[in-house]
Amino acid sequence: MAEKAVKSTVSNWPKAILFGDSLTQFSFSADGCWGAKVTDYLQRKCDVFNRGFSGYNSRWNKIILPKLVTQADAESIAFVTIFLGANDSVDKSLNPQQHVPLEEYKQNLIDMVDYLQSIGVKRNLVILITPPACDEEAWALDCKLKERPTPPSKVNSITKRYAEACVEAAQVCGTEIVDLYTCMMKQEDWKSCLNDGLHLATRGSLLLFDLLQPILDKLTSELPIIYNLWSEVDSENPNATLDKW
Repeated sequence: MAEKAVKSTVSNWPKAILFGDSLTQFSFSADGCWGAKVTDYLQRKCDVFNRGFSGYNSRWNKIILPKLVTQADAESIAFVTIFLGANDSVDKSLNPQQHVPLEEYKQNLIDMVDYLQSIGVKRNLVILITPPACDEEAWALDCKLKERPTPPSKVNSITKRYAEACVEAAQVCGTEIVDLYTCMMKQEDWKSCLNDGLHLATRGSLLLFDLLQPILDKLTSELPIIYNLWSEVDSENPNATLDKW
C-alpha cells in the first residue's frame, strides 16, 4: 500500500516579506546584500521572501501588494519591509513615468500599511524604510555609461523630502521606521554607501542591516529555532525528538 501523502509544511514557517523596488530586488546581490544578511540572521526562524520590483514606484507597488500578500498569508507573517521612494522622487519633468508626487507617495505608503492591517498583519510588524540618499553626479555618469532610457533625474534634496514623508507616514500608521537617508547623510564619505549613485554598495547594505537588526530582534525574539539543534537530537531514537515538530 502506498504511503499516505503528507502535506508540505514548508509554507507554514513564519514569513518575512521584503517588498519594494530595485533596492529590494537586488538585496541578495554581492553589493546590495542587506536582504541576504537578513536571511542569514533569521535562518531556521523564518523564510525570507524577496518581492522587489526594479523601477517600480509606490503607485504601482500599491496595486500589486494585494496580489502578493493575501489574507491566507497574514497569520504566518513575521514582518514586512516596505522600501520605496527612490523612483517616486525622480524629477517629473525629466522622468514623468516613474515620478509620483510627494503627497501621493506618502498616502500610498499609508494605504499599503492599511491594507496589510486589514488582512490581519499588525502595524508593528511593518517596517517602512526611507529611500537612501543619492549621489547625483555618480548617477548621471552611470546613466550615461549604461545608456539608460531615461535621463538622470535624481536630486538629493528632493529625495530628502520623500524620506521625511516616509518617516511621517510611519508616525501616522504606527509602524516601525528605518530612516536610512538621515543615517547615510551622517556617515563620513556617505557617497561610498552607493555603488552607482543610487543603489546600495556593500557599505550601504551593511548600514541598512545594522539599522534593521534591533527591530528584527524585537519582532522575532519569540520565534523558536525550527527543529532541534543537532546536539539535542536523541541519537538512539531521533524520531522521539524530531516527530514533535
